[in-house]
Amino acid sequence: MGIGGKCTLMSKLNIKEEMRAIDTKDRPWFDSLTDEEKKKLSPWLLMRYTSNCNDKMFTEHYLEWTNEVVNVHFNKLRKHTQLQFQLLQLVGLGKSVFHAWIAPGKAGKKNKLQAWVAENYNMLNDDEIDIILSNTTKDEWKQKFLEYGMDDKKIKELLK
Repeated sequence: MGIGGKCTLMSKLNIKEEMRAIDTKDRPWFDSLTDEEKKKLSPWLLMRYTSNCNDKMFTEHYLEWTNEVVNVHFNKLRKHTQLQFQLLQLVGLGKSVFHAWIAPGKAGKKNKLQAWVAENYNMLNDDEIDIILSNTTKDEWKQKFLEYGMDDKKIKELLK
């Protein structure tokens, strides 16, 4: 806390506090920012964090809702930071959860598992595939492949 009980710039604009305001739908938080703080807020960065949730119960919710509610027309709304922040708050579920950073994708060759996911879940973009891959264990993939009727040789090849 700063002088007079007001939060300082450092304490308000950090990813933990920003994500808390999104997750808990803290509506007054954005209005409590100064004009300078509002200019420094990065909805794009927050969208990257929001889309990835380490709580397996909510992974799909955060990914799908961020994509459907926030990512749609994101560039058209780039000058409306408060609206973008409010859209991010729509994704929140009322409690804080951990959101890991997802680095932007790099152009490059996909491994066999990525290629299989891209082929079988063609409605997902590369970032969504990366989220699914990072939140699914090898044992979970093996179980899924067995359910698909794959033999052990094919499974082993995909999971290399």
